[in-house]
Amino acid sequence: MKKVNQWSYIVLIFLSIITITFQSCSKDDDASVPEENSNIDDEDNPGVGNESSNGNISLYRVEGDNIVKEIDYNVTGAALGFQRDTKKHEEIWELVKKIVPLDYRSRMSEFVIYMGQESGTAGYVVERTQDLEKWQMGIAIDFAYQGGFNAGGELAYTIVHEFGHILTLDKTQLDSSISQNNCKNYFPGEGCSRDGALINTLYKNHWEDIWDEYRRVNTEEDAQVFYDKYRERFVTQYASTNPGEDIAEVFAVFVTRAGSADGTSGAEQKIQIMYDTNEMVKLRNYIRGNIAKSSQNFLPAPGTWKRANTFGNKNSSHCSRHKKK
Repeated sequence: MKKVNQWSYIVLIFLSIITITFQSCSKDDDASVPEENSNIDDEDNPGVGNESSNGNISLYRVEGDNIVKEIDYNVTGAALGFQRDTKKHEEIWELVKKIVPLDYRSRMSEFVIYMGQESGTAGYVVERTQDLEKWQMGIAIDFAYQGGFNAGGELAYTIVHEFGHILTLDKTQLDSSISQNNCKNYFPGEGCSRDGALINTLYKNHWEDIWDEYRRVNTEEDAQVFYDKYRERFVTQYASTNPGEDIAEVFAVFVTRAGSADGTSGAEQKIQIMYDTNEMVKLRNYIRGNIAKSSQNFLPAPGTWKRANTFGNKNSSHCSRHKKK
């Protein structure tokens, strides 16, 4: 997640004491993110949900290159203005298409426009099917237009990060039918990592030896000490939140940074995992190819965003967590 001001690092950080979670950012049982409400009982306008939106503005169904309106939630004030400005919804979606190729968009069944101010988040993903085949992506429209559309490339970075979660947590990477007690690999929360899963490789090579120490992190100060001690292992400070956030940040830096990994640090070795995976290299080329075609400030130059000094609590991460639906 992202603390919203023009100069902040793309990851939102709440200024509060944390309880570090050991799951990835796609779900949480006590999530503070926009809660989907699909009750539609307005007879005069069946496309409007009457109950509280909990920050949600509009829900879309993803159909290939297009998004099709499913629900407009009952909202007021600034949120109502954003809801009516569907051109902005489409502009955000066009940016998503530059980052997520068509064949990968089939994994995204839903797309949500919401207000990030209420939950303090810039974007999120959450699984929509038990088998992890279908996912919902949400983008905070107020943050997307803060300082102008995709100012400093932060929105694009958010989308890349969220896409990284889908890539590393879907059914090709995790087996949701295996419980944590029966899992012999890393268990991020959605399911058991398959033997060749990227997140399992990351955990085995870069987290397993410090896992007991990480589990003793209970406060913001603990988290800062943990990061400072193992700084060379992480591409960003936010990556030290947990392996799920780590792999998404590694993917985002892998995509946005020019050049290759030099292998001189733990962080560089993590990036090398991406270069050693043909699928990830192809995705990087797709995204960066679209950067070259774009006249806008499409992505931030790595290292130009400002890193925050604090961590989010268990309900606060770059990609907000949802309850599993």
